Amino acid sequence: MQRILAPWPILIVDMQATWSGATGRERLSQRELVALAKQRDSATWSSIFSEHYDAVYRYIFGRLGRREESEDLASQVFLEALQNIDSFTDMGRPLAAWLFGIARNLANGSVRRNGRLGQTESLDADVAENSVPQLPGGLSAESIDLITGLDGLTKEQREVLVLRFWVGFSAKEVGRVLGKKEPAIYALQVRAIASLRRIIGYDAKERREAAA
Repeated sequence: MQRILAPWPILIVDMQATWSGATGRERLSQRELVALAKQRDSATWSSIFSEHYDAVYRYIFGRLGRREESEDLASQVFLEALQNIDSFTDMGRPLAAWLFGIARNLANGSVRRNGRLGQTESLDADVAENSVPQLPGGLSAESIDLITGLDGLTKEQREVLVLRFWVGFSAKEVGRVLGKKEPAIYALQVRAIASLRRIIGYDAKERREAAA
């Protein structure tokens, strides 16, 4: 999918490298990558954008359920990252976790401005292919009802499900983003799935089908 909406010149300079995936920054350590990013090195920012854009988009889409707005906000994440990279301190926290923190703030701002989730849309086919297609308990991660049902979960439950099943992160990776231990992520996931099944009436539907 990767709709390139780089609104700042530094990324446009190296857009060919972004499309090809060859930026010369793939083997750098995070410390080296961040050092170059703080120098506003165009190839470094192209590499960061290329590596993380799709996951950031899927996360925001999972929160909002609106494709065009999600695309715009996903690009905004990288603009804000570029503007604020000097504030990033490498203390063992992954750069991805910092990017998702920006994405979370932007998504929360949209929810505050627009209220509860409105009309939702299904994931683009090419994006859906790269996301985990099925949640435990038979719930489809591409279901419009499921996206709407996320609004009824607690903030932490919603974050865990979106990062696990829309973005495709492992429980360990989700823990790094949210600053929690892996067992806590699994516990939140179990509770979130149970709550979500009740919210969208999935359990009742299964009982009706079993009785038919």
